[in-house]
Amino acid sequence: MNNLSFFRVFAAFFLLLLLFDCASRKKEIGDRDLKLVLEYLTEARLAERLNYASEQTIRKDPEILEAACERYQLDKDSVMEQIRIKYPKTYFALVGKNEE
Repeated sequence: MNNLSFFRVFAAFFLLLLLFDCASRKKEIGDRDLKLVLEYLTEARLAERLNYASEQTIRKDPEILEAACERYQLDKDSVMEQIRIKYPKTYFALVGKNEE
């Protein structure tokens, strides 16, 4: 009987994991969401450079931004649009173009 309850718990956990993994990305990005992403970007950028070893490669900012969007289940294009509107210098630094 104990094995049956373990299986049920495992199955329920697996279904919840699948549900959260398949959930759609949030497209309406608020100030709080944007702040979380930018804080993650800053902290990860600093950590990458502090933990740098000569044989390692440092992740680029767009890669870190993508990881932040995955972590917080946000749509990357929507986040980039909000960054472009609210923080144009940061946006142009991320996309690698000069500000026009």
